[in-house]
Amino acid sequence: MEAIEAHDQASDTKAPSGLLIKEVFPGSPAMEAGIEVGDRLVSINGFVLRDLIDLEFCQSDSEIVLEYRNLGQRHLVEIEKDPDTSLGIVVDPPPIRRCPNDCAFCFVDQMPEGARKSLYIRDEDYRYSFLYGNFITLTNLSEKDFLRILEQRLSPLYISVHATPLDIRRKILKNEKAPDILPLLRRLSDGGITLHTQIVLTPGLNDGEVLERTWSDLLELYPGVGSLAVVPVGLTAHREGLPDLPMIDQSYASRMLKVLSSLQKASMEKIGDPFIFPADEWYVLSGRSFPSLLRYGSLPQLGNGVGLVPLFQRQWKKGIRAVRYPPPDRLVLVTGMAFSPYLRELTSLLGQSWKTENEGLTVLTVVNRYLGPSVTVAGLLSSRDIIAAVQASRLPEGSCLCIPDICLREGTDILIDDGSIAEIASRTGMKTVAVPSSAREFVHWMREISGEGTLKEASA
Repeated sequence: MEAIEAHDQASDTKAPSGLLIKEVFPGSPAMEAGIEVGDRLVSINGFVLRDLIDLEFCQSDSEIVLEYRNLGQRHLVEIEKDPDTSLGIVVDPPPIRRCPNDCAFCFVDQMPEGARKSLYIRDEDYRYSFLYGNFITLTNLSEKDFLRILEQRLSPLYISVHATPLDIRRKILKNEKAPDILPLLRRLSDGGITLHTQIVLTPGLNDGEVLERTWSDLLELYPGVGSLAVVPVGLTAHREGLPDLPMIDQSYASRMLKVLSSLQKASMEKIGDPFIFPADEWYVLSGRSFPSLLRYGSLPQLGNGVGLVPLFQRQWKKGIRAVRYPPPDRLVLVTGMAFSPYLRELTSLLGQSWKTENEGLTVLTVVNRYLGPSVTVAGLLSSRDIIAAVQASRLPEGSCLCIPDICLREGTDILIDDGSIAEIASRTGMKTVAVPSSAREFVHWMREISGEGTLKEASA
């Protein structure tokens, strides 16, 4: 690594401001080159960086000339590294592009006051789709955006289709300018971009013949369109001023599973892939048992709640034998209404392996009063509802409250209502920790703490 040039350009108003560096990993090539938090990363090998995607795209070279700014001065440094080694830099994410649509089921419009600010932003940004799996509608892409996606192979992308008939799609999006989505999907898939799509299903709007046509249209684009998830419309208790939408009951969910099973069978016959997948909520709402994990193919939409429960069940049952001793503290596992019966059944297996009456584990089911009781997933639990559930329960003395990390904003200990794990600990007087949401990682965590040591708790 060698600094090859440095001179003052503080007066050069045309110079790009660069990407603000938020973190530099210890021992990384960037740290060894003298780059620090607060510097601004401008270019790599002459390529001016627009956002962290460009950083990811450019840092795979083995020989890098990196330009950055510090206190108005421009610096160039030469770095040699393994192509698989990152520079070790974390930069600010790009500003979020706003969504031009006004869907009646948009969760942003159904949020109560007092949640963290980011939850009130309607995002529609292909960069966040590529980076984090956010679903987008392709209603705000420019020609420049398409060219960048194809040039940099930003794949996979996650697309909310909802319906392929243009009139129905525009009605759902409440956007008369929304383009026909099929040519857009075809252009991306022809360019080598894998697309994972979804339908948020609203009874009477995009089910029935509309659903079958949408499935058929998307199946024609396979394997470019790699999967289609069908998610039941989610309604909170905060819909003042919004259109009335029908709730999905047990009978409808059961009928819809039969329809989706039929379409899955037809997909297997046509392309040899299940292709269309019901979200886990359909099985929870209908009361029907989950199918074999084999029915989920390669689990392409796990982050969209498709196959999470059966995967958790398999990993738990496979790994639980490794947990031979009860944990040092009795654990209280926090979960929502939807997952509670499955978690209770699985925790009984631990009691059997310890030859006890489920000693060491308690499941605390939390009703979501913050968003409304119809919202039953664990990932949307608030700190205030968890606190209320603890205070209303008679939990064993000395218990440790385990909050699944899916409840937390990534990289923080903050829940949806801006409450924190430390606040929960303070209000309940209980030791409180964040625990992995996946069964494999939770079982590994259990194995590490069982029989020895104590848990690191939130400070009250």
